[in-house]
Order: sequence, then structure tokens, then C-alpha cells
Amino acid sequence: MECLGGSSLQALDPTAYENSTTTTPYPSFNGALSKEATTAIIVVFSLLAALLLAVGLVLLVRKLREKRQTEGTYRPSSEEQVGARAPPPPNLKLPPEERLI
Repeated sequence: MECLGGSSLQALDPTAYENSTTTTPYPSFNGALSKEATTAIIVVFSLLAALLLAVGLVLLVRKLREKRQTEGTYRPSSEEQVGARAPPPPNLKLPPEERLI
């Protein structure tokens, strides 16, 4: 019994395992990202943000141009100040002149 009691006491003794060491597969890994990984993440998200911003600006410009074409104010005085009608382009065929019967 003494032998059994001695080994059970040794198993409960915390100093019995004092010399044992545990090894991790990546000893230099401390849970934080490396500087290169952090830089890569920042670059990727910055590019994505720039791409989203560019797409947003393109859509905004298209919408504003479309709105400018469909909405606006009519100013006939500015048309009158330009002068007489400009002659038609050379490739446009004029209709025949109307005559009295």
C-alpha cells in the first residue's frame, strides 16, 4: 500500500511535472498578425474602397447627366438671341417647296 500511496502522492505533486515542456507547432506565433499580413489587409480593403467609390461616382455622374437631359428650364429668349436659324447640314435633303395651285 505504501507504494501505491507514494505514487498517488507523486501524481498530485505539482513539482513532479516541473521539467516537462510543451511545444507549439508555431513557436513565434503569439496570436497577432504579422506586419506584412496587416499591410496586405489594409491594401486590399483600400483598393476595394477605392473601387466602390469610383463605381459610385460613375453612377452618380450618369444619373446627373440623365436628369439634366430630362429636366430643365426653357428659355426662348436665349434661342432668339442666337440669331436666324442656322442652315441645315449638307447631307439633309429639304422637302420640295410648296406652290400655289
